[in-house]
Amino acid sequence: MGMDLSFWRCKEGVDLPAGLVYQRTCCDGQAVEGLEELPIDAIVREVEKAFPKWEQLDAHTYEKETGGSFQLFTTPQSFRVDCYGMNRQDMARISTILAGYGCPVYDPQQGVRFDRLAVSLAGEGATCREAVEEELTRLFPGLPFTIEEVPTPEGPVALPKPEHPVLEVFVHRGKSITKVTVNLFFGSGWTSRPTQCKTALLTNPEETKARLSKLAKTALGRAAEDMRQRSFYRQEERG
Repeated sequence: MGMDLSFWRCKEGVDLPAGLVYQRTCCDGQAVEGLEELPIDAIVREVEKAFPKWEQLDAHTYEKETGGSFQLFTTPQSFRVDCYGMNRQDMARISTILAGYGCPVYDPQQGVRFDRLAVSLAGEGATCREAVEEELTRLFPGLPFTIEEVPTPEGPVALPKPEHPVLEVFVHRGKSITKVTVNLFFGSGWTSRPTQCKTALLTNPEETKARLSKLAKTALGRAAEDMRQRSFYRQEERG
């Protein structure tokens, strides 16, 4: 099965619709105002070094003897990799390389670019805000995030399909059980991870904060792992 990963870097202070940039520069090869020019030759050399056992059929086409291949398509402002039969680990390796050049991965299959994370805290979510900030920094190194405290939603809420990842931490205190649920949306992909404890254990503000923070960290870790398994957000830091 074929799929592609695309990369670009916006100029400081510029925010462009990811889908539009992908179509114009990565697919149509047009210059887009607001994008930086990339050191394409240096990136190509680094990709070559990262896949030493792959055969180069030409300057931009790589093939693995045991299966899998990819082709590079570049413009001065963009870097696109068309992948065929590649495993997720090899594809994530490409994302890691481009992340080192300030280029977050855009996955057009899911319609999401991993360049920032919007976080909302609902219910009693604000109680564990410090723990959420700490865990996000650990789980998503280098991914900027913003946090907003929001009212508890009323009634059913439609699943979003955001161009940039969106994370919700919802704390609901019931009579017997208190649930901490983390919802993580990334384009057409999403995951929901609940945790819970007995409400009777939330005896005072200090104890409540500690327990809810622990539950939030557990749910965040599970949701983050789900996203890593189902996306091409870089999974390792460059050495």
